[in-house]
Amino acid sequence: MKASIVTGGLLGCVLTLPLALTAHADLGTDTAKAMQAAYNATPQHCEGRPAYGCSGILLRVTKPSDKYFTWNNNPKAVEKGGISFSYLRADAPITALAESARSGYSLAPVLQRPAGTMKYRPLCAYPTDGDTWTRDKAGCGDNAQTPDIKEDRCDKVGINTAEQWVNHYRNSPQPYAPDAWKGNPDQRYIAQCGFDVRDKAGTQNADNFYQALRVMQLMNDRPFAWNEVIVTAWDESRFKELPIQSFFHIEGRGGLGDAQMVQKQWHDQTGKFIPVIAIRLSAGDTPAQFTYRPADQHKSVPH
Repeated sequence: MKASIVTGGLLGCVLTLPLALTAHADLGTDTAKAMQAAYNATPQHCEGRPAYGCSGILLRVTKPSDKYFTWNNNPKAVEKGGISFSYLRADAPITALAESARSGYSLAPVLQRPAGTMKYRPLCAYPTDGDTWTRDKAGCGDNAQTPDIKEDRCDKVGINTAEQWVNHYRNSPQPYAPDAWKGNPDQRYIAQCGFDVRDKAGTQNADNFYQALRVMQLMNDRPFAWNEVIVTAWDESRFKELPIQSFFHIEGRGGLGDAQMVQKQWHDQTGKFIPVIAIRLSAGDTPAQFTYRPADQHKSVPH
């Protein structure tokens, strides 16, 4: 570990190690505050663009692997062309994450990402688990598990509002899908449509994203507690440009060690500090909370 870190600035000043530790602690605290503020913000759109650009938290559920780095994603997801995230916001609370998740990483809102970082591109949003592994169009299209049903983006099948989505879902027959999630008897989710949320001028996609959030408000009996947002797979050779905001762990789930491991791997690969943030998911009327703790950081990473 170096005793000093050279930083930019008019004087090319030297930041000594104690100050570096303070800077990292400030970054951790500021990150937790920024995540809380983004979670609490509930605009319908970001000056005409989808609300994920300036509010909410995009979370990628991960498990450390000895075959690839966490930020490089599952090879199957890369082959599909789409990466699955969940989106947390105060007006669309999530009480659990997919696969009993306990850790992962978050991305900064795309319109608020740090300078020099990559612009990522959300494609579609499902108000509950979208069963996207067996869908075409990067996870936004037809589901191979329903040969008698042709799934597509919601606007393509005449669904433009949350009310229409809920009505369509409630009146859909249970599809035959032998490989659907056995743990849930309601298999209508595999035939749901996803809202087109691409950031494209001259479209209704900003409202589409808001309607996906409204479904979560209207429908308390969704088959799964989480939603699913598909993001276009990125060029993994540019991983250092990813706007990773935090490595998170869900409080009470035992994922702190996983988050610390990935934090260290990132620091080893990039030389950069990204904080480990504890997330307490919403429960009842209690909103989600985001907390930075120095003790949660990997002991070998300056913090």
